[in-house]
Amino acid sequence: MKKISKYLIALSILLGIAGCSPSFTYNNLGWLSGFWIDDYVDLNSDQADKFKHIVQTSRDWHRETQLPLYKRDLEHLKSLLDKNVSHDELKTHFLAAKQHWQTLVTKLEPELIALANTLSYKQRVEFVAALQENINDEYEEHEQKTPAEHDKARLDDNLDTYKEWLGTKLSTEQKTLVVDFTHQRVDTFLLWMQYKQKRLDALKTLFLQETKPADFDQQLAVIINDRIAFMSQALINADDKNLENYVKLLLALKSTLTDKQQKNVRNEFNDLIEEVTALIND
Repeated sequence: MKKISKYLIALSILLGIAGCSPSFTYNNLGWLSGFWIDDYVDLNSDQADKFKHIVQTSRDWHRETQLPLYKRDLEHLKSLLDKNVSHDELKTHFLAAKQHWQTLVTKLEPELIALANTLSYKQRVEFVAALQENINDEYEEHEQKTPAEHDKARLDDNLDTYKEWLGTKLSTEQKTLVVDFTHQRVDTFLLWMQYKQKRLDALKTLFLQETKPADFDQQLAVIINDRIAFMSQALINADDKNLENYVKLLLALKSTLTDKQQKNVRNEFNDLIEEVTALIND
């Protein structure tokens, strides 16, 4: 159930950082540096100022307009503990939550394109080379484990996650549900890597032209904003199947919760809601 918070753009970053308050993390991490140019290319002073402006204004916009939506989503999910929620209702909730990221991308697109227009040819070459190196590193890291080792690591993580959310040792029935769900999951690593490479190849084609084409902005807008255009049907199908199975797991686990476990899940939601509220009010 820790996956519930993954769609929270801010929280998915800050909740994994030990020893930092949510407010400090949200306000002081690079926020968008991993999202775009800053981590991958040396910017001149004017470009750095433009990027800093994008970070500051988008963070303020995100806090004012998006975090309240995340809080609402968490409150809605918490409320589902106390009702007979249907499979379709829960799946619809998760699909809607995924749109939060798209909203952020759409908001940032014009400013990111404007910044990209200031990059020199050398900077554009440096940028795509750094992205390619990242993809290569992901492949190499993945190859360091066998399929069986990846499966075991995924199962261990899932069991730890559900134990943390439920606050107790999993019952035999609950452990069986998690084990079955993990084994049924479609491995999408290679499909996602193909997606990343296809998207990067499109960016390479655009950025590695010394003279920018007349439709530079339009091509870059597609690369930034139209992720579906780069996803294979196999990936779309696998992603949907995994979501289907995830919803089935949550509904099956819900029916097995003891009073103590239900209380702990509510407390976990309350903690997340309090953290989002603190960020909104900071």
